[in-house]
Amino acid sequence: MENGIIKIAEEKEHQEILDILNQAINERRFTALLTPVTLENRQRWFEEHDDLKHPIFIYKEGDRTLGWMAISVYRDGREGFQNTCEISYYIDKDHRGKGIASKLLDKVMDYSKDVGINNLMAVVFADNTYSKKLLKSNGFTEWGRFPNIVEIDNITKDCLQFGRCLNE
Repeated sequence: MENGIIKIAEEKEHQEILDILNQAINERRFTALLTPVTLENRQRWFEEHDDLKHPIFIYKEGDRTLGWMAISVYRDGREGFQNTCEISYYIDKDHRGKGIASKLLDKVMDYSKDVGINNLMAVVFADNTYSKKLLKSNGFTEWGRFPNIVEIDNITKDCLQFGRCLNE
């Protein structure tokens, strides 16, 4: 794998972010989103990530985005959670298992500490061994289980909530 760069996404990269997300939607294994997304119906989501505390980081090699990780507000409107955020991430299906998610997570954890985020959380399907391995190897622990909460194509699955306190 060539040396890539990690940077905050710009508007011109939004479609590449959605292309990767749509891969995951079509695979039916990594997200509870079931309908492909467009720039139009994700515009508000991009606007919510257009500030310095909640950006979307992308991993690029050359001019191609190969993965992304978003830092999102947790429980918007509840001030007590202002320094806790949720992360979500997706990697291009042809580039998984190459360390891109680990690099993005390292960057996001460092960045989060710098902007005053104390806790990061991620919600993953219980059968998503890739994400569980990634999170556990980076100091995240299982904080909760939501049994039978997701239904995809008549299959019900559990979700796990992982978290990490960044100032320990």
